[in-house]
Amino acid sequence: MKSKKLLTVLLSAAVISTIALAGCGSSSSTSSSSTTLDKDQHLTLPIPASDVKTLDSSKGTDMYSSYVLQESMEALGRDEIKNGKETVVPAGAESWQTSPDGLTWTFKLRKSKWSDGKDVTADQYVYALRRALDPNTASEYAYLLQGIGIKNADDVNSGKLPTDQLGVTAPDASTLVITLSHPCAYFEKLLNFKFFIPLRQDIVEKAGAKYGSTADSLVFNGPFKITSMESGSKIEMVKNENYWDKKDVKLDKVTFDFMADNNAVMNALQSGEIDATTVISKEWNDKFSKNSSLVHKTSPLPTTGYLAFNFKDKNKLMTNDKIRKAIALSLDRKEYLNIVGGGIGTPANDYIPTDVQAGSDFYRDKVKSPLSELKGDPKQLFSEGLKELGMDPDPSKVTIVDTEAGTDAVAKKEGDLLISELKNKIGVNVKVNYEEWKQFLQDQSTLNFEMQSGEFWSADYNDPMTFMDMWETSATSQTNAYSNKDYDALIEDAKTQKDESKRIEDFQKAEKILLVDDVPFATTYHQSSSSFTYNYVKGIQRLPFASGAEIKYAYISGKASK
Repeated sequence: MKSKKLLTVLLSAAVISTIALAGCGSSSSTSSSSTTLDKDQHLTLPIPASDVKTLDSSKGTDMYSSYVLQESMEALGRDEIKNGKETVVPAGAESWQTSPDGLTWTFKLRKSKWSDGKDVTADQYVYALRRALDPNTASEYAYLLQGIGIKNADDVNSGKLPTDQLGVTAPDASTLVITLSHPCAYFEKLLNFKFFIPLRQDIVEKAGAKYGSTADSLVFNGPFKITSMESGSKIEMVKNENYWDKKDVKLDKVTFDFMADNNAVMNALQSGEIDATTVISKEWNDKFSKNSSLVHKTSPLPTTGYLAFNFKDKNKLMTNDKIRKAIALSLDRKEYLNIVGGGIGTPANDYIPTDVQAGSDFYRDKVKSPLSELKGDPKQLFSEGLKELGMDPDPSKVTIVDTEAGTDAVAKKEGDLLISELKNKIGVNVKVNYEEWKQFLQDQSTLNFEMQSGEFWSADYNDPMTFMDMWETSATSQTNAYSNKDYDALIEDAKTQKDESKRIEDFQKAEKILLVDDVPFATTYHQSSSSFTYNYVKGIQRLPFASGAEIKYAYISGKASK
């Protein structure tokens, strides 16, 4: 998603690939046609947090909420595996077509209903898109709709125009028309995104501020409907009998257990309390590999971990480019991967991961990482930065406050590593504050931090833009307040550019600005998944460019006999 795919280390380890499981493949009911299904069709998976931020599709920013939304709601399209490739297929929309100039997209909606029996209609998609860009909604993802060029999106989001001037219309109940101000090369790849989920205005307005925070504040148009949400405990879903494609949904019940502690997740898999998870330590990896009832899958994930620097840091430290560069130069990314990531992945000596494509080419095959151009002695740079800020140039007299995304053992490993690395390479002190995920996101949105660690960005779709537009000025007001007009111009050009080679040139220049010139963040490592699932779980599709996986077609076969 780019749903703000801000992942914690533990999240990507336990959710994205929690569900990057065995039996991945089929995309229809034929997957189970020759298999005997268990009577009890109940799948249990962990969410490595104590809560989700919100299930309001206009406001959710984290991977936890995005995954739950994917299974309980349905956008215009869904990400699925077709002929061995991940692609967006018709879902809420039965079909769509675009005008020759690429500016007008017309969607024919399929006949479908909400969980309360009412019809899904085109005006509900219009309402959802208008609400997402309404400045009163304060959606952190509004920049994405602005980026793809929906007509008048900028002026609507800034309040210059009313929402009814947005380029979305419903000529009739089953037709949605979206008008763009410029062609967008990746528009179709975004049709599964949460903004393209319809919203019922009556339900939203009735719930008010509570919309998305409780099961009874929502109605559902996806494969499953949520029956309960218990903070600190679990989310429970059951099959949505009003779903248009219910014949292909075999699971009767899905439980997401909130488990903020990684060891608790591992123990739960070992005991059979949960049906699958991903492992981020060699010890557990070795242990589970010996269990013949577990199927082991490994695969790269299009994610990049990083430390974020606050450009409105009240202590001024992170406003200085030499201080940011000193921190970036201090990181031993291989050691970071081994200690924090359990050795599962690759050091992030670049920003855009190797499996992201630009057009038909892999971006990294065309562009070498510019990170090697970042040079200098970390201690000297840090001292020079202090001087420029009018501070004592002795790093040992300075304390950096780092906010870590998590309170578990993995977060502690990262905190300890940062304390050691920055002390040894720079001589500076580091104080680490460990926060639960929901608080971490809150502090990020209000810029209440100096440096944040434990963050990952994971691709929402297969194009470099999913990693690059998040650093535009319009997108960073609630992440780290970074702003560079030259960077913005490059990304804006890449959004409208039809020539893929020129888009790659734009991305290449922009990536250098991020990693060498300005350094608004420091990369750590790219994740890979090492997932284990019990062999009675079938039919889950691995979707690295969506939410990690699709459980719509999952089923249980053979658990009852074990």
